[in-house]
Parts: sequence; structure tokens; C-alpha cells
Amino acid sequence: MINIEKFISTRKRLKISQMALCTDICTQATLSKFEKHQQVPAFDIMIALCERLGLTLNDVFPINVTARQTNNERVLTLATQALFYQNIGKFEHLIKQVEIDKMVDIERPTYQITQYFSAVILKQDCLKAKQIIKKIDIAGLNKSHKLLFYAITSHYYYQRGQFKEAHQAFEDVWRYQKESTTVDHSGFQAAIVYLLAQYQMSIKNYKYAMMLATYGIDLANASDSTYFLENFFWLLVQASDTWDSQNFIVNEMIENARVIAKIHKNEAILQKISQRKGEK
Repeated sequence: MINIEKFISTRKRLKISQMALCTDICTQATLSKFEKHQQVPAFDIMIALCERLGLTLNDVFPINVTARQTNNERVLTLATQALFYQNIGKFEHLIKQVEIDKMVDIERPTYQITQYFSAVILKQDCLKAKQIIKKIDIAGLNKSHKLLFYAITSHYYYQRGQFKEAHQAFEDVWRYQKESTTVDHSGFQAAIVYLLAQYQMSIKNYKYAMMLATYGIDLANASDSTYFLENFFWLLVQASDTWDSQNFIVNEMIENARVIAKIHKNEAILQKISQRKGEK
């Protein structure tokens, strides 16, 4: 049973309005639906809301969430969230807090995959990425981790000039991703689709990139999350430059990307938007 009453009473006791509580986390409508017992927000949103109120998930979901979460597990959850929001400063700060000597087997894949993502996608450091690959037990990864691993690897191959291997990795991931019917709240599915869309942009297949970006937006709506949502809008903006699109549509997509990037503290997208406005 969800203890929404405790959540509401804590917010009111602290004299925090709905608008103030959800700032930089989610929309007020999302919070309102939760407090009216209409819809539970995505996992990452609940973590952030509870932290702002000084609550734990166990306070709000006493049956579904155990109190056995290790410090590494908690840090990795927050680090993954920051990475998928591309709040790089927060991710780097959190990942340094992981106690590697105390890491258990179940935590290691998340640590390695996030490091791999950072090396290839954010830093484009193929040497570092190669070192990380050697440590990953690919066969032992769960489906989400494995698909994300190969989605990242498509970019790794592309950066190394191994274009045939990059395309094969893309095709394999997209084939399995299309078969998935599960609504994912962890952000891994959004990350996978974003990397697939970005890969198509890299090879200048703009129509395919737009299709994948639109698919990513639909996934975000289905899971009520905002992981990579600004990236999907920005990909549509970039692709729109290759065909005759109406300015008001492009401007709306830019504004959507700007608002969400500001919430996530995604400086990379905000900088791109600023540069575009300067060029105009």
C-alpha cells in the first residue's frame, strides 16, 4: 500500500507548495496526479521528490521497497539518473562515491555500463572505453544492460572507423528493442533509443533518426519519465534543418528541449540551443 498521506502531510508540515517541491524535478501536474491517487510518477522522480522532503522510498512504499539497499546501490541509482539526465557534474561527483572494494556482483554491471557510457558518449575516449570493455562480463549482463552495452558499442565502433561493425551493432540492438513491450522506468530503454537515434544522425540518415526520436518521445510519454527527452526534441530540430519545416514547429521543439534541459541541468543541450540562437 502506498502511503501517499505521509507524503502529503510531510510536504504540508514543511510548508512546501506543490510548485516548489516539483521545481527541477517534474511538472506540477505529475505531482498533483500522485497526491490525488491517480498516477505514480517514474521511479527517478519519486526518489528526487522524497529526498527533497527528507523521506525515503520506504516511507512511501513500505511494502514494495526494502530497507536493505546498500550505499553503493543508492549511489549508483542516483549516478545513473544523473548520467541519463546528462547532468555530468553530478554524475562525476556521485560515481566517485562508489566504494569499489565493497561492490557486490549485482552492482558491478551498472557501475561498468555507466562508466562505458561516459567514456564513449560523453568523452569519446576510445582508449578508456577499450579498458572498460575488457572488464565487462557481457554474457552475464541482463537484457537491458546488454542492449545498452551494444548501443554504446555501435558508437564506439563508429568512432574507431569500424563502420561495418557499428552498423551491425545498431541493427542487432534495434531488432531486439522493437520486440520489447515492457514499459521501462529505469531510463535504460530511453538511453538505448537515444543512442540508436544519435547513431543515425551521425551517419546522416536523418529520416531514420527522426523516426527513432519520435519513438523515444512516445516511450517517455508511456513511462511518464523525461530521460533523454530534450535530446529527442533536439534531434528533431537538427533533422528539421535538412527539410523545409515550418518555423513555429521548430521553435516549439527548441523550447521543449530548452525547458527539459534546464530541469535536468543538461548543459550540453543548453549550450547547443544558445549557439543556434546566436547563429540566427
